[in-house]
Amino acid sequence: MRPYKQPFAGGFTLIELIVGIVVLAISLVVITSFLAPQALKSVDPVYEVRSAELGSSLMNEILGKSFDENSDHTGGGLWRCSETGQLSCTAASDYGPEGEDRGQYNDVDDYHTNGNFITIDDSLGVDLSDIYRNFSYLVNVDSSEHGINAAKRIDVIIRAPNGVDYAFSAYRWNY
Repeated sequence: MRPYKQPFAGGFTLIELIVGIVVLAISLVVITSFLAPQALKSVDPVYEVRSAELGSSLMNEILGKSFDENSDHTGGGLWRCSETGQLSCTAASDYGPEGEDRGQYNDVDDYHTNGNFITIDDSLGVDLSDIYRNFSYLVNVDSSEHGINAAKRIDVIIRAPNGVDYAFSAYRWNY
């Protein structure tokens, strides 16, 4: 009779298993430390596009209004404020809505928000609260650079939910 021979008992020792687990853990930590910041920034392009859409839309709405409360609101430009025989232009200290809501704004300086950000919820009867959740905007109208009778600079700042501000600027001339 032949003596019993034990089959090959190949495999890993306990030390080899522990070293393998440690190497795997270190490599996973390194990989996730590179990927985690990138995952946080993956939503930034979405915020940029939505901010551009919102800023452009709001700027177009503002530029479609007349230059001043005391200018022609029909769009024909028949008279301008501070022309001979016309009322003077609105003083910069009086910029902002004259008691009306946004649907009744009729001139550029009605949009002036006095340095306060306004949350996007409703835009002229259209509910935007789901599309622009946690977005806000600020509008600054300034006529000091060119004089009150020449032009008004309009700065629209859109604040995205990640806290980044996107700025848009345009001039509305008195014509």
